[in-house]
Amino acid sequence: MNRNLIIVLAGGFLIAVLVAVLVQATMGGKKKEAPVADIKKVQIIVASKNLSIGTELSNENMKWMDWPESGLFEGAIVKKEGKKPVEMISGRLRRPLGSGEPVLKSALVSEGDGNFIAASLAEGMRAVGLDVKPAMIAGGLLQPGDYVDVIMTYKNKVTYGGPDPGSKINDMIELNLDKYATETILQNVRVLAVGDKYKDEAAAPASADNGKKKKEKVAKVKTVSLEVDLRGAEVLALGKEMGKITLAMRKLGDDKFYEHKYSVITDERLTEITDEIYGKIVDIQKNSGQNGNVVRIYNGYQQEQVPVTP
Repeated sequence: MNRNLIIVLAGGFLIAVLVAVLVQATMGGKKKEAPVADIKKVQIIVASKNLSIGTELSNENMKWMDWPESGLFEGAIVKKEGKKPVEMISGRLRRPLGSGEPVLKSALVSEGDGNFIAASLAEGMRAVGLDVKPAMIAGGLLQPGDYVDVIMTYKNKVTYGGPDPGSKINDMIELNLDKYATETILQNVRVLAVGDKYKDEAAAPASADNGKKKKEKVAKVKTVSLEVDLRGAEVLALGKEMGKITLAMRKLGDDKFYEHKYSVITDERLTEITDEIYGKIVDIQKNSGQNGNVVRIYNGYQQEQVPVTP
């Protein structure tokens, strides 16, 4: 056979094969893709809006969001049936969160943090610390979240400088106040924190042997932080300087403001015996004509002289 003819036929065959392959690639049906498996999801807690430092978490600023189960990370809070976000996590933020950002416990201020009290304060409130003896806070049973009344006991003396020092004005003063008074200076105050504190009350002189001071007595006190407004902070600051502070625990849920006969209780008003004796003596003088002008009243080791004017 003619060599040139063979070459032509072979070339034509190759071209035909190439054309067939191209046609099949172009006209052939696409292969069916393998079905993608459904991605299993869970719901986690995220911020429903941008939240700033110190924000207290609530159902209004958190929400549930779908999240791939395979993409769960440590600290994510997964939804439990029937639970609201605030039932799963609560507290105040130690850092800001963006909208849609997962809420983690590490973003909250914990009680061990130094700024826990600052983060626990309500808007516009202040924290004031008091050092008090355990016996002055309901036997040491006071806990954060309790509410108390603040009572101040102080010394006071009233004198009358009028023209007649022995007048009934002086009698009235002496019948109502000797030297001590006490009053409730704040009511329904929230307790933020309670902690033990120790302080040296006395120390022995330096020893010739080792030159060190030996602790003789260590006093245990309670440091109580109270939440008050600006005026309340001023009242507490002054009260600590004026006298002794006692905290009276309130019943759970009791938020009433109470008033009583005397806003201030004094050592003379605490009992009515002096007033009663004075009144009886005046009646006797009127009825009998006796004119004694001084009555001595003994209370323990103390002696009190009460002038009596019929």
